[in-house]
Amino acid sequence: MKKLLACALALTFLTAARAEDVSSLVEKLKDKDSEIRRGAAKSLAEAGDEAKPAVPALAEALKKDKDLFVRRYAAEALGALGKDAKPAVPALSAALKDEKKEVQEAAAVALGRVGAPAVSALVDALKRTGTKLTAPKGKDAKKQPAPPATDTTLLRRRLVEALGTIGPDAKDAVPVLTGALRDMDIRAEAAAALGEIGPDAKTAIPALKELADDKKVRDRTFKKTVADALKKIEKS
Repeated sequence: MKKLLACALALTFLTAARAEDVSSLVEKLKDKDSEIRRGAAKSLAEAGDEAKPAVPALAEALKKDKDLFVRRYAAEALGALGKDAKPAVPALSAALKDEKKEVQEAAAVALGRVGAPAVSALVDALKRTGTKLTAPKGKDAKKQPAPPATDTTLLRRRLVEALGTIGPDAKDAVPVLTGALRDMDIRAEAAAALGEIGPDAKTAIPALKELADDKKVRDRTFKKTVADALKKIEKS
């Protein structure tokens, strides 16, 4: 009995200490020294669930801090909180337009971890950043080198991956993901995301089967991704 009481007291003190630590870190997010703000944001990113009370402050830092790393770490901290960061969806959505790609990508990953409430923002961003729907065909296909990655390629990949992370709750994204199957830069991620959505992505089956049967597509890894996606979608 005494041991149980001691453990309970220790847990109480530990929880209180962690809450105090988080409160202190939130205050440091407002410090004039960018190094201190960076350290606070990074520590909150590593704090996991304990950082839940810091969501408003992290969202504010993500929106307004002038330091790239503070904004990036703030996005990562919100992502670590997953669904608990739902109140920060507007700030994370706005961060998809941040002037720094590192912040954009961190925000995309975070939105994927938040889940269903982030689907609309991810879809809008994917539409806004655009997809290249054409690829070299015919005799010139082998002669032309693959187009270089654009400034938005990595972001688009993160957006699609985020929708895959959300899974079945991202069913509203099926049309844009189906269109992304024609984008050479992100088609593998799009196929994988459709597979994670599962049976609700059945409207994408014809497009996936067309890719599976296309003899011009010789990328075995991609073909396997498509085949795996079809299995998940067609599973009753």
